[in-house]
Amino acid sequence: MSGKINYAEEVKEMTKWKYVTFAAIPLCIVMAAYDLSHGEHHGHSRPAYPYLRIRSKEFPWGDCGLFEDCDHQAEEHEEH
Repeated sequence: MSGKINYAEEVKEMTKWKYVTFAAIPLCIVMAAYDLSHGEHHGHSRPAYPYLRIRSKEFPWGDCGLFEDCDHQAEEHEEH
Protein backbone atom coordinates (compact mmCIF):
# COMPACT_ATOMS: atom_id res chain seq x y z
CA MET A 1 0.00 0.00 0.00
CA SER A 2 1.54 3.20 -1.12
CA GLY A 3 -1.02 5.52 0.43
CA LYS A 4 -1.82 7.18 -2.87
CA ILE A 5 -5.43 8.06 -3.54
CA ASN A 6 -6.69 8.51 -7.05
CA TYR A 7 -8.68 11.54 -8.19
CA ALA A 8 -12.09 9.82 -8.03
CA GLU A 9 -11.58 8.85 -4.39
CA GLU A 10 -10.50 12.40 -3.54
CA VAL A 11 -13.63 13.83 -5.15
CA LYS A 12 -15.79 11.29 -3.33
CA GLU A 13 -14.21 12.17 0.04
CA MET A 14 -14.53 15.91 -0.66
CA THR A 15 -18.20 15.52 -1.59
CA LYS A 16 -18.87 13.54 1.57
CA TRP A 17 -17.41 16.25 3.80
CA LYS A 18 -19.22 18.94 1.83
CA TYR A 19 -22.56 17.25 2.61
CA VAL A 20 -21.58 16.73 6.25
CA THR A 21 -20.74 20.44 6.52
CA PHE A 22 -23.99 21.55 4.88
CA ALA A 23 -25.93 19.34 7.30
CA ALA A 24 -23.97 20.33 10.42
CA ILE A 25 -24.01 24.13 10.02
CA PRO A 26 -27.83 24.50 9.99
CA LEU A 27 -28.07 21.99 12.82
CA CYS A 28 -25.62 24.05 14.90
CA ILE A 29 -27.55 27.25 14.13
CA VAL A 30 -30.86 25.66 15.15
CA MET A 31 -29.39 24.28 18.37
CA ALA A 32 -27.81 27.65 19.23
CA ALA A 33 -31.12 29.44 18.64
CA TYR A 34 -32.92 26.88 20.80
CA ASP A 35 -30.40 27.23 23.64
CA LEU A 36 -30.50 31.03 23.51
CA SER A 37 -34.30 31.15 23.45
CA HIS A 38 -34.71 28.79 26.42
CA GLY A 39 -32.04 30.32 28.65
CA GLU A 40 -32.76 31.28 32.23
CA HIS A 41 -31.97 34.61 33.81
CA HIS A 42 -29.28 34.11 36.46
CA GLY A 43 -29.06 37.68 37.72
CA HIS A 44 -30.37 37.12 41.23
CA SER A 45 -29.22 39.52 43.88
CA ARG A 46 -27.56 38.10 46.94
CA PRO A 47 -29.22 38.56 50.33
CA ALA A 48 -27.65 41.16 52.61
CA TYR A 49 -26.55 38.99 55.50
CA PRO A 50 -25.34 40.97 58.54
CA TYR A 51 -22.13 38.93 58.84
CA LEU A 52 -20.89 39.73 55.34
CA ARG A 53 -18.36 42.48 54.61
CA ILE A 54 -17.40 43.05 58.26
CA ARG A 55 -14.18 45.07 58.37
CA SER A 56 -12.44 46.02 61.58
CA LYS A 57 -9.51 47.73 59.88
CA GLU A 58 -9.53 50.06 56.87
CA PHE A 59 -7.84 48.93 53.69
CA PRO A 60 -4.92 51.09 52.51
CA TRP A 61 -6.66 51.53 49.14
CA GLY A 62 -10.08 52.64 50.48
CA ASP A 63 -13.40 51.17 51.57
CA CYS A 64 -13.77 48.64 48.75
CA GLY A 65 -11.77 45.48 48.29
CA LEU A 66 -8.67 45.55 46.10
CA PHE A 67 -10.40 44.06 43.04
CA GLU A 68 -13.85 45.61 43.54
CA ASP A 69 -15.31 48.46 41.52
CA CYS A 70 -15.95 51.19 44.11
CA ASP A 71 -17.55 53.61 41.64
CA HIS A 72 -20.13 51.01 40.62
CA GLN A 73 -20.96 50.21 44.24
CA ALA A 74 -21.34 53.90 45.09
CA GLU A 75 -23.84 54.29 42.24
CA GLU A 76 -25.86 51.32 43.53
CA HIS A 77 -26.05 52.82 47.03
CA GLU A 78 -27.19 56.18 45.61
CA GLU A 79 -30.02 54.51 43.66
CA HIS A 80 -31.44 52.74 46.73
